Amino acid sequence: MFLALRAKVIAVKVVLITGFLFLFQFLSAQPTVEEFKTIFRLEITETEVPVTIDGKLDEEIWATANVGSDFWQKSPFFAEGADPRTEVMLTYDKNNLYVAAKCFQKEDIIIQSLKRDEYWDNDGIAIVLDPLNTRTNGFLFGVTAAGQQWDALRSPGDINSDWSNKWYSEVQLEEEFWSVEMSIPLRILRFSPDESEWGMNFIRNHTNENEFHNWTAVPESFWPPDVAFAGALVFDKAPTPKKGNFNLIPFVTGSLSKLAGEEIKPAGDVGLDARVSLSPTLNLDLTFNPDFSQIEVDELVTNLTRFNIFLPEKRTFFLENGDLFADFGYSGVRPFFSRKIGLDDRRQAVPILYGARLTGNLNKTTRLGIMNIHSLDNDNSFAQNQSALSVQKNFGRSFVRGMFLNRQAFDGGEALRKDYGRNTSLEAGYQSDDGKIGAWGSMHHSYKPGVRGKTGFYTLGVEYQDPSWEIVVASATVQENYYADMGFVQRTVNYDAERDTSIRVGFKDNIVGLKYRIRPKEGNIARHTIDLTNIYYTNADWSFNEWNSELSYSAGFRNTAEIELGIEHNDIELLFPFSFVSGKEPLPAQRYTYSNVSASYSSDERKLVNFGVGGRLGGFYNGTLKQAEAELNFRVQPWGNLGFGYQWNKLDFPEPYGNEVITALLSKLEIGFNKNLLWTTLFQYVDQNEYMGINSRLQWRFSPMSDVYLVFVDNYDVFNGIPKRRNIQTNNRAVILKVNYWY
Repeated sequence: MFLALRAKVIAVKVVLITGFLFLFQFLSAQPTVEEFKTIFRLEITETEVPVTIDGKLDEEIWATANVGSDFWQKSPFFAEGADPRTEVMLTYDKNNLYVAAKCFQKEDIIIQSLKRDEYWDNDGIAIVLDPLNTRTNGFLFGVTAAGQQWDALRSPGDINSDWSNKWYSEVQLEEEFWSVEMSIPLRILRFSPDESEWGMNFIRNHTNENEFHNWTAVPESFWPPDVAFAGALVFDKAPTPKKGNFNLIPFVTGSLSKLAGEEIKPAGDVGLDARVSLSPTLNLDLTFNPDFSQIEVDELVTNLTRFNIFLPEKRTFFLENGDLFADFGYSGVRPFFSRKIGLDDRRQAVPILYGARLTGNLNKTTRLGIMNIHSLDNDNSFAQNQSALSVQKNFGRSFVRGMFLNRQAFDGGEALRKDYGRNTSLEAGYQSDDGKIGAWGSMHHSYKPGVRGKTGFYTLGVEYQDPSWEIVVASATVQENYYADMGFVQRTVNYDAERDTSIRVGFKDNIVGLKYRIRPKEGNIARHTIDLTNIYYTNADWSFNEWNSELSYSAGFRNTAEIELGIEHNDIELLFPFSFVSGKEPLPAQRYTYSNVSASYSSDERKLVNFGVGGRLGGFYNGTLKQAEAELNFRVQPWGNLGFGYQWNKLDFPEPYGNEVITALLSKLEIGFNKNLLWTTLFQYVDQNEYMGINSRLQWRFSPMSDVYLVFVDNYDVFNGIPKRRNIQTNNRAVILKVNYWY
């Protein structure tokens, strides 16, 4: 069985790689993305009169500025001549880049949230800027029709909306259109004083028709903000970067907290964040005694796997140019994962004394990232100093990059010679000029005291995508002694429930994915998608470990509703006993084969009341799994959202392995009194984690990027259910006030 499956995997790889070579030969004659900058060009001139940011477009410069129009429809299908019409204009002075847009629209605007950075589900318009013409990385600045801002960083394969900066915008609503003005300080952008052309594009959200429009003709199979397909913003002369740019962001916090069985404790603290531009393209971020109480709490999820799950970074300090560190490896293994910083061995938060990050471009094609962070000790862990160095050289859309990581433990001021973890990474990636063909490979090694041999991690893969097809063939090898003290490795640590210990096992991860899309130009369905994914795991010696095969069909309707049907087959060689039911005998280490089916439906999200339902039914190891989930959302446009989510999982195993019902409940309330005063409350109950908690946060933005936060936290560890008060132990209850000012 194993030899036959392995032969099939190898045969598929050979066929697909051969096909890629043929496609590369054919597609090499297609137009290059550089031609976008000759077709889509917008020339702008400097203004001597400052622009008043009120959204009215009544300044003289807008009457004489060149107009960019004739947008392309990006989705639900690719088409020339997007309707309704959009007009964009730009100008600049020595301090700012000014952007104006007139968005014609006779229907009522749709605003689903007044929350900052909630852009994609609202009517809005955004500019994409690539000042260094990298064709891979850029800045995004968007404004909804209600005037709420969104800013983000674009890196290959990712949009980081948690990045924020200080800029200005206003919106004006008229009878047949809405207009917007933006003022983006040049000092927050990284650009060369020798470059008079920047990469630029626009994205218009026309939510009534569930459409996205682009200024340039971004191909159908690519995300609207893809920087590779930017046009040219042509200055009459290259703008001059300002020297000595810096931001100081001091903050002060005060809190009252109470742990179980203890008295209420008052506390206070101060800290400072700073951002300094060392050159037009290099930025230094500093933080001293940081506090992250204002960061939104994670939404917990039910985990029915044998391994840890990956939660995204939200702390602002780690975000700008974060891809320089975080993109190494692949989703199952990341040498660097910033969520590990500031946690002890038991995943409890520890204070961070300071952090420093130098990131940006040394020149147009070379990127640099240097980071050093020092966290303090506690009862569970020594103090830790964590450093990272990353260098990336771009060749068009292709790259070569390397990274070095070092974690060093300290006892007081003395480094502990036998308590460190170091990692090296080297990666290369090829991307064809039109973005259709990609290939990559990498090698990584870890170094720890007393650990020798089998310390590597390697990847290799190829992919092809066009408007209809997406094909991926990839392989990863993770050896048993590969450690990532500053990263995330999902499968090497296997828990043995009988001996209550964890055992490290190396593995090989092989994936073959095939996706086919149909986009009808008429009818209620905007997109059909058929997706076949095979993931085949072996142990380090190539013996069989796990095979997962999934076939799914989804239909995306023009009114934003979606339906998905799936069937999944699993074949698992369980290496060590593992229990999914607390207090029961663990499943024995043997081979399990099972299948299940799933279905889900989500309604039109533009409606004031929308919902989603889904379920899964079938086998689960030697038992069965019944799963159901539902979401219900109420919206009072534009100021209010109330959402509920519930998940129910019924696990049934034969005796003596037990059965269990695992549930999770989530409720989220969001009220925007105006775009500068927002109240959000999140309630969660997850019985798998024995956790129940409330996080309620009032945020007042009294000045751009300057805030007052009032946060109430009430978390519980739940024991033996919650029918009686005596079965609940208070874990953490606190009221926190934080004020920060962006100077």
